Amino acid sequence: MSKFYSYLDDFNEITIIVPYKYREDFIQYFKVIGNDEEIDLEIISSELIGTERKYICRFDGYILLNHMYHIYDDLNETSELFTGKIVRTELFDDIYYYEQSDLGSSYRRDRTKFKIWTPTAKYMKLELTDKSGNATVTDMEYDNQGVWYLRLRGNYEGYRYRYISYVNGKEHLFIDPYAISSSANAEYSYVVDRSKIYKMKNQRPKFSGSPNDAIIYEAHIRDFTINKSIKATHPGKYKSFTEEKLTTKGGNKAGFDYLKDLGVTHVQLLPVFDFGGVDENNPDKLYNWGYNPEQYNVPEGWYSLDPNDPYTRINELKELVDNFHKQNIRVVMDVVFNHVYDNIKFPFESIIPGYGYRYDKQGLLTNSSGCGNDLASERKMIRKFIIDSVMYWAKEFKMDGFRFDLMGLTDIKTMNTLRQKLDRYKRDIIVYGEGWRMSTPLGEERTAHMFNKHLLFNIGHFNDKTRELLKGATWHLKQKGYCLGGMSKLDDIKNIVLGSACNKFLFRYPSQSINYVECHDNNVFYDKAVIALPDASISEIKKRQRLATSMIVLSQGVPFIHSGQEFYRTKQGVENSYKSGDKINSINWDLVDENITDIEYVKELIRIRKKYDLFRLTAPSKVRDYICVKINENGTIFYQLKDEDTELVVIFKNSSVKETFDFGVKYTIIFDGEKRSRKITNKIDVSDITTYILKRKGDSNGSKNIFCES
Repeated sequence: MSKFYSYLDDFNEITIIVPYKYREDFIQYFKVIGNDEEIDLEIISSELIGTERKYICRFDGYILLNHMYHIYDDLNETSELFTGKIVRTELFDDIYYYEQSDLGSSYRRDRTKFKIWTPTAKYMKLELTDKSGNATVTDMEYDNQGVWYLRLRGNYEGYRYRYISYVNGKEHLFIDPYAISSSANAEYSYVVDRSKIYKMKNQRPKFSGSPNDAIIYEAHIRDFTINKSIKATHPGKYKSFTEEKLTTKGGNKAGFDYLKDLGVTHVQLLPVFDFGGVDENNPDKLYNWGYNPEQYNVPEGWYSLDPNDPYTRINELKELVDNFHKQNIRVVMDVVFNHVYDNIKFPFESIIPGYGYRYDKQGLLTNSSGCGNDLASERKMIRKFIIDSVMYWAKEFKMDGFRFDLMGLTDIKTMNTLRQKLDRYKRDIIVYGEGWRMSTPLGEERTAHMFNKHLLFNIGHFNDKTRELLKGATWHLKQKGYCLGGMSKLDDIKNIVLGSACNKFLFRYPSQSINYVECHDNNVFYDKAVIALPDASISEIKKRQRLATSMIVLSQGVPFIHSGQEFYRTKQGVENSYKSGDKINSINWDLVDENITDIEYVKELIRIRKKYDLFRLTAPSKVRDYICVKINENGTIFYQLKDEDTELVVIFKNSSVKETFDFGVKYTIIFDGEKRSRKITNKIDVSDITTYILKRKGDSNGSKNIFCES
């Protein structure tokens, strides 16, 4: 065991740490020996740190990172030279950046190639296990730019493999971060024959490419079919997510058939990459939403009928997406590139310690994600890893969109480069994320948060202003937003209806605003309403939730609906249910039978939004020219949309105060607060919490109705 420690921190700098228990006197001399070379070190500074002395040394020479070097002091004691902060230098990124996209295993019937990027390993080995369980270990060769490779002759399809690296004084055994197939619980990577992978039969559904035309519905694979209120063939699995002919006890459509009927354009799946926090061999033992990345390019095995088979989980997920496409619904993948589940276990530290994550000035891991580590997306090979992963899912699985968890921790260049690559492949793939402004060593000017929207073209952001203004403050449960009867910040609510893209409110374009009042995070609307309105009846709470959903669907921007929102899903007051189990998280399809009329209400609003382009304006200039929003003294919102052909008036009413609205001209009521209508009138009486939609032929003179006169 070494008596002192040494780290290569730059291409001409070595830091040496000498504990007092070895020696307290000042060391006069150090040298480095390795690769048949001896280099003298110049001590340029030293300082006492607790019970250690730190020396900063400079040298004139070139140290090859894949070779072994040792530091010697003036007593000829020695320590192995470890790789330190050099991996976080700009020059390191430039020298060792590897452009090719051939990392991982590459199978042919007569040979398999293995490639791994690890510039700091002194040696690399491949552990290969055949189908009978016999393991062999073979040395790999160093190529260049940090890449180690091995070519094996023969047929290795279905073999399990892991890597062994020697990095910073120890051996590490780890799976392949570039693998696309895995055994259960990420124990081994698999060599797979891509010709055996499911061939998708259906084309992506036609889509304009404008996010404004999307209506997004968020769902979790297990939650969707695990509840005993329906009789899925494979509850909680990929196979049953698109299982047809599932019904509620009352005979109403459930599961996939229900989704097909609802009218949404995109289904956003909570993470389906391989994640930790569950046991794939014992699927009922633990529960998790999935924001715990373990393997970025491998589908999650918890949802698979056979997580130990090389192909099953891949084929099941591809078939799921294919079935959605057959029904003209697109699929959005929830991705988590801000942290990993276990930064010690995740292969980055075994490949190149100190490179994959962010560190503060003291050399400690940052924790802006709240998960113990932050992925360093700004480093070239991490950026490439992220982009290659997204492109793999887009091409191989035909994913139609990507939702980025804690996107505000990812650097702007990574997001824009990814957007450009997606545009070159398929321009109609949508990208959006949680653009919260969060503290990072990069500084706010370099990260992809919503206040840098001017630097992030065609990338959307969850609009938490919409959530807070309509539902009420997330962290103050008794605070009432507009839809719970609140009357504050009414001018801000006007801007929400306008897509948050006018009056310099939040965004430059309505397409950047993902409008929502609930998602998997935090309290669902129903649970918040029960707390904020303790004296309200269930009937009133439902009316208020219908109003909130109406405003999400009909406002400018991109509507986002949490699964079950339309039939009053509850999580029994559990605010953060990420590991709370099926009892709290599963979809209770009995609620469909109880609220079928309200579901029809939401379906009709979705139909209306899709029918009229006026609800889906893309340019702020058109929003200003075609839309007017007014709020009267009772808090009722009048939302007029008008072009040369059509005039629409939407009334959002958040109180039970009786009001009479005399329009002066005749309108056709196309939605009467409950259902589709064709009634013609110039006056309506409204005395409930509700939404009305009226229509008449456009007036070429461009006159406003009486509520929007300037």
